[in-house]
Amino acid sequence: MSLKNDTSRMTIDIPKASHKQLKTLSAVLGKSIREIVTESIEDYLHHVKLPNKKTLKSIQDVENDTNLTKTKSAKDLFKKLGI
Repeated sequence: MSLKNDTSRMTIDIPKASHKQLKTLSAVLGKSIREIVTESIEDYLHHVKLPNKKTLKSIQDVENDTNLTKTKSAKDLFKKLGI
């Protein structure tokens, strides 16, 4: 399989100052801008933490205003939650 078949092209707009910094960094590191951006994306994708099912359900409940514990104060909330 050739590299061309295993990649996708992407075009982004970034601030000129950021591009200048990226260009300088690539020269200092002896890497291409493409290498730095690709490594950064891969690093981000491998370290991003996605919410689990329980958290997603809680977010959905908040957005739908359902299954919420409603209280008058923090003290009341702690009491209802058994904290």
